[in-house]
Amino acid sequence: MDLIVLVAFSSWLAPALDLDSAFHYDYESLRIGGLVFAVLLCLLGIFLIFSRKCTCSRSDKSR
Repeated sequence: MDLIVLVAFSSWLAPALDLDSAFHYDYESLRIGGLVFAVLLCLLGIFLIFSRKCTCSRSDKSR
């Protein structure tokens, strides 16, 4: 029984221990995710500007 567990565990770790395999980046998904993130941040900024809830420490008191 221990041998079966050892073989199953070692076969599960075998791809992680393969140091010769090259890592391939998915640039298209990374680019699309970055664009979506940038658009969301831009829309959030526009919303904050037009909502006027962020007063940016403007005070009517004179010094």
